[in-house]
Amino acid sequence: MELYCKNCGGLCGHWLVTEVQGQKSESESQYKCLCQKCGAVWLVDHNPLKNVGQGPARDAETAESFGVPMPPAGYYLHQGHAWAAVEEDTGLVRVGLDAFSQKILGPADELRLPAAGTTLYQDHICMAEVKKDHKASFEAPVDGTIVEVNAKVGQKPRLLHDDPYGEGWLFKVKPSNLKQNLDKLFSGEKNTAWMGKESHRLLNLLETTAGVTLPSGGALVDDVYDHFPQLGWRRLVKEFFLTNVTRNWKKR
Repeated sequence: MELYCKNCGGLCGHWLVTEVQGQKSESESQYKCLCQKCGAVWLVDHNPLKNVGQGPARDAETAESFGVPMPPAGYYLHQGHAWAAVEEDTGLVRVGLDAFSQKILGPADELRLPAAGTTLYQDHICMAEVKKDHKASFEAPVDGTIVEVNAKVGQKPRLLHDDPYGEGWLFKVKPSNLKQNLDKLFSGEKNTAWMGKESHRLLNLLETTAGVTLPSGGALVDDVYDHFPQLGWRRLVKEFFLTNVTRNWKKR
């Protein structure tokens, strides 16, 4: 089980959560979180491990219950929250950002997209969403060359937020390593299970950092960062969108 450690500055699995003694009722209880890696300790109002880690079935239900729309059939999800969909008639790959990313960041003020002719490499930074003074970069889901950029979403960035799997697509790529790339992405039922796990990670972050717990069946608020800026923009980008770059990025 992973929770966010304020001291270590990241997610880790070395946790011990215990209820503080002497409280009158469960609703009034506090829980002591101890990171057994660095020794950091703090109190939260709700048990961050409650209803978490119940297995694949629980994970598969979480995204829907949290109000995170799933991509249509045939869409592949990258662990940095970009998606790829192969167009059968052209062989090109449409690329966009998933609904989960938009739940976290909210509508963009500007999208910085690569130009037609740009060569992409899977897991390398290729685009960015800008909001106020913050920039969130994203990794490419596939290798290839960009052949078309969605002019509509460039002129109206909110399309990405409002229709991330439809009119909000970002660009099309002529793939150069498609089979190997798709093998590394989530698809089908794995999309739902993985999105459930990501929703759990975000919930843990909300509980341990902001002291917020969703009620049973409650949905994630839209534009999470705007409502809970104490989560930290850079922290959210690092934990959810630049997972490969921050771990093992290398220039090719």
